[in-house]
Amino acid sequence: MLVLLYAVLPSKGPARTRWTPQHFWGQQSAYAGSRACQGCHANLYKIQEASNHARSLRPLKEIEKITSCLPFRLMDPSSQTELFLSRKPDGNIELSVRKDGKEDQIILEWAFGAGAKGITPVGRRDNGQFVEGRLSWYETLGTFDLTAGARERIAQDISESLGRSLGEEERSRCFGCHTTGSTAESPIPKREEMGIRCERCHGPGLEHIRSMASGNLSDRKIFHPGRLDGFSQAQLCGECHGPPPADSDFDAIRYIQQKDLTVRFPRQRMVLSRCFNEADANLKCSTCHNPHANIAATRTHYDKICLGCHRLEVRKRSAVCPVAKDNCVSCHMPKGRVMVHSEFTDHWIRATRAGVTTETKDSLK
Repeated sequence: MLVLLYAVLPSKGPARTRWTPQHFWGQQSAYAGSRACQGCHANLYKIQEASNHARSLRPLKEIEKITSCLPFRLMDPSSQTELFLSRKPDGNIELSVRKDGKEDQIILEWAFGAGAKGITPVGRRDNGQFVEGRLSWYETLGTFDLTAGARERIAQDISESLGRSLGEEERSRCFGCHTTGSTAESPIPKREEMGIRCERCHGPGLEHIRSMASGNLSDRKIFHPGRLDGFSQAQLCGECHGPPPADSDFDAIRYIQQKDLTVRFPRQRMVLSRCFNEADANLKCSTCHNPHANIAATRTHYDKICLGCHRLEVRKRSAVCPVAKDNCVSCHMPKGRVMVHSEFTDHWIRATRAGVTTETKDSLK
């Protein structure tokens, strides 16, 4: 969902460098488009194309989860307006609002979010202003409810009842995390580059293709995120999944520790873990997650990774759990409900009480 993907850290304290993929790529190139990768990397391309990353932005009217729930009506309790989602004869999705004889509407064009937790629609007003729709679709409900945070934002007029306006910086950031090759001048990508595709993480690939075609295998002119150390990879992934604080940024570290809401941002929480800080840079995002595929759903997948270190014969300082030998994440990485319809796995790996989930006043209702 659009509102889930970017952390707000305290403004006080020393300035932090915000690393972006461009800092790591290190080659000058232009984008070739993800389909250009298919010829040599057919299997990886097929897996990645079907992943939630690749579906993190799509035209809203193409999503069956959305269209199958239409039409949909909801009375917004905060503004006492009637919200109505419907499909127009041309297939576009319209959100309209009615109150006291007044009416306004907007065509919702894009779906932010793959649908694993939710989908937040975004549209444009006639003047070009981007708007985050006041209704979102939630996986746990199988239907729509108010977008996270909407209950706290009381609409001041009929137009605001349609949703929250996005400024240029926020719009650019949202599309930047949900697309490939997005720029401030051209934030909306071609259909085939919507979502996180090959060049979003590996960098523009045109020079790589030319180098491979010429047989120059000594300089592949492409970036390989898997070769980064743990913190550098966390910075790269954290551009969209929560930028990790520097080890000297004590204000940010304290904020992440104290605010349960930061459970939404796994890269921020992971760097707090002893597992991360004592693993000699060997624990990183790709240790547990295949970046080309969806996250593994079986507990045995994660048990194998945890027990790879937490065995007496592996390391002198590797503690062995005295409670259980399997399902490690259920206690050490419990799920936290910090949004009204969604749970998130806490990536601050530590000893916790089994089965406890986070319920916090900071939750976005």
